[in-house]
Order: sequence, then C-alpha cells, then structure tokens
Amino acid sequence: MSQSYLDEIAEQPAAIRKLGRLVTPDLIAKAKTIRTAIDNGDVRHVLLTGMGGSLFSAYGTWLRLSQALPVPVSLWDTSELIQQAPALLRAGTMVIAISQSGESVELRRMTELDAGVTVKVAITNPSDNTLARWATLALATEVGPEQTVSTKTYSAGLATLYILERLLTDDGDTLAADIATLADAAETLLSTLPARMGETLAALGHDRPLTFIGRGASYASAQMAALVTAEAAKAPTQALSGGQFRHGPLELVRDGFRSLLFLGGAGATLDLNLKTVADITRFGGRCLVIAPEATAAAVAGNEPVLSLPDVAEGLLPVLEILPIQLLMVPMAVARGFEPAKFLNGSKITVIE
Repeated sequence: MSQSYLDEIAEQPAAIRKLGRLVTPDLIAKAKTIRTAIDNGDVRHVLLTGMGGSLFSAYGTWLRLSQALPVPVSLWDTSELIQQAPALLRAGTMVIAISQSGESVELRRMTELDAGVTVKVAITNPSDNTLARWATLALATEVGPEQTVSTKTYSAGLATLYILERLLTDDGDTLAADIATLADAAETLLSTLPARMGETLAALGHDRPLTFIGRGASYASAQMAALVTAEAAKAPTQALSGGQFRHGPLELVRDGFRSLLFLGGAGATLDLNLKTVADITRFGGRCLVIAPEATAAAVAGNEPVLSLPDVAEGLLPVLEILPIQLLMVPMAVARGFEPAKFLNGSKITVIE
C-alpha cells in the first residue's frame, strides 16, 4: 500500500492551517492594486487556467468572480488555451494560472506565448518554478513534496484561490477564521471518515463505472473525484453537472448503476439535486450523497449520506473531496492495484 498517499492525505489540515500566513498587508495591498486596475479598465478580461485538478480547483472561483467583477471572467484548460486561443494572452488580460509544480508542459508553454499579459498571478506549491518566475504575483502554498495523486496540493491550491478571490471582491475580514474553521473541519473528518469507508465501498462497489454529479462549485468536486478515482483506483468514471446528467446520461440509470452526488449548500439548486437523487433511486440505481450538515437532513429515503461540517461556501469543495481520497485505498485494493501509484503517467506531465 502507498504509505506516501496516506501520509499526504493526513497532512492536509496542517497544510491548510498554514495558508493563513499568505494574508499579509503586502498581499492585501497588491490585491487592491489589481482590483483598481480592473475597475479602471486597465484589465479588461480575467482568465483562470490550469490542467487536471488545478483546473478543477478554479471552477468555484470562476463562478463567483464572474458575478462579482465588472469584466468578463473565463476558465480555460491550458492545453486548449495555448493551442486554440493563444491570442488571449495579451495586454488587458489578467491571467490566474494554477499548477501544483509550476512545471507542467502546458503551463511552461503558456509562459513562452505571453504577449504582454497585464497581470500575471501564479498559484503553485513550491515558490521557485517556471510559472512562479513568470508571474507578477506568485503565491506559493508550500505544503511540501507530494509523491502520489493530488491531495494536499489540490486542497491548498483551492483554499489559496479562495483567499485571492476574497481579497479581490471584499475586505477579506473573515479569511483567518474561514481558513482556521476549514482546517479544524478537515482534521475532524480525517479522524472519523476512515471508519465509514468499508460501508461506502459496499454502497458504490469497485467493479462498475462510477458517475459523479454536482452543481455549482460542487461540480468541481465531481470532476476532481472522477480524476482521483481514475488515477488512484484505475476505475472508469465520468463527471457530470446535474443539468448535463439530465441530458442523456439519465438513460444509464437502472439496476447496477452507481453514482455519487455532491449535494452542496442551501442554494438555488438544492431542490434540483434532491430530485436527481430521488430519480436515480426510482429508476433502480444507487446514489451516495455527500453533503454539508446544513443540507444533509434534506435527503429523504434510504440513500446513504456522508455528512460534512459546515464551512464557508467557497471552501466546501475542500471537504467534499476528502471522502473520495480515503475511499481510493479500499477501492484500489479491491481492484487489485496499489492505491495512487502511477503506472502509465507521472506526477508532473511533461509530454504535451
């Protein structure tokens, strides 16, 4: 079994807690300067980009910045950005690039194609890498080396995006409390969830394709869950928004269908998510629900529910992915693989 994988999962509460050090007067001042550039029209487009889990971590921030900023905000798979739309890397654009290593081939290529980007923000794990050296504002999570599939680099990167987002959109006066609460919640979950992984694996099985479903920021959790399951347990998966699930994939639901739905908070789509859970059950499928305490009680019937502590809405995806990380250990073993061991690829993707 990969002890490194288990160790890296366990290191997440401490890694998250350390992120409070990023909220310095210098960062606050730089964020205000960037916001002024946006409001004055010097920045006319904000573009978030990354690959794999780094891309998924930006999904919630993209949704919220799209509503909060007075300029268009886009989210790009870096490989598609550099191959299909490199002209977007120009003056008037602010790029927020996320990469755990800062050395992925697509991100390195993006730095070479830069044609005068006005504001360059990099979020990486180490402080010294190609992406960080390219940036005008480099934020390093510094959670330490990561040998296996993304765990602590994903959660720390997502929390760092939340910090930047808050400083761009308000005074961030609750940031310290939000990060501390998240670290405490992650610590609690990682001490209690392992005892439930046996029943969770029994509910989902290990020999059938898994469908992960979410809406809003929790769609990022569905995407990351599918990625982690493919990497760590070598199991076939798909990730769908709740809306896309209705457009065709619903026809897959029958006896033997296995799914996991991230319910999310008490927002506008809660009733839609609850209806999806009910319909999967009605058509003979099985749906495990992961939900914060505030909405977990809304799930009716006999559907299994994993309840999460309540945290700031933008940080919920950090907790949502923790059960998936833990589940990979018994699932991979049941499928005959060492959990989280790369067989065909590597930690850092260097071939485009």
